[in-house]
Amino acid sequence: MDIDSINKHSPWWARIIAIVFGFIVLGSVVNVFYLEYFGIAGINHYSFDNEPENPGDYPLNGTDDEQRNYNWSLQEWEDYLSYQSMVQDLEESNVKEITQAFAALSIMIGIPAIAMFWTQNEKMLHFGIAFGTVKVVGDVLTAYISSGIVAKYMESVPGGGDYSWIAKTSVFSSACCGLLFIGLAVVLSNMYHSSKQIPDSGFHLKVNLISNSEE
Repeated sequence: MDIDSINKHSPWWARIIAIVFGFIVLGSVVNVFYLEYFGIAGINHYSFDNEPENPGDYPLNGTDDEQRNYNWSLQEWEDYLSYQSMVQDLEESNVKEITQAFAALSIMIGIPAIAMFWTQNEKMLHFGIAFGTVKVVGDVLTAYISSGIVAKYMESVPGGGDYSWIAKTSVFSSACCGLLFIGLAVVLSNMYHSSKQIPDSGFHLKVNLISNSEE
């Protein structure tokens, strides 16, 4: 007795995952063009000519307000230099090109994966695992490259050292999304395309209902 003859699953379990894949693919498309246009720094606090200026030398003979404003401007300037240093390190690490490459792979694999899950095709398992693997490898690799650079920047900012562990642990947390997709692909494939047979239990009695009657 085939398990599919007992459990008739709604196609919307797989279609919901297909919709999720669709949003991820759409995000990958946007990400490719966003990185190409805005760069690895993207739109940030210093965009649109909002960079601070070098405050120069300390006003030894200045008023208390002038010295206080200088200290504030100096802190802003040092934060800006630290940020620029982080951006330069990220650009030199080629994390932008790596992110775009895996985004392109996600698009190429994700589009057929969406079709496979929407129609519950037998190849949904293969495309789901491939899509999840690309996500795992891409996210872990980019996190591994950028985590140390981001953590270094956070430690250079006052109070940022208390949260630098978040960047350091991103290598482990970044794999969760792809692993989840792989697990869902396996589960849904078993739901719709299980070839297992349910064996008879020990409580089943094989009774011969055919009897020969003699006249």
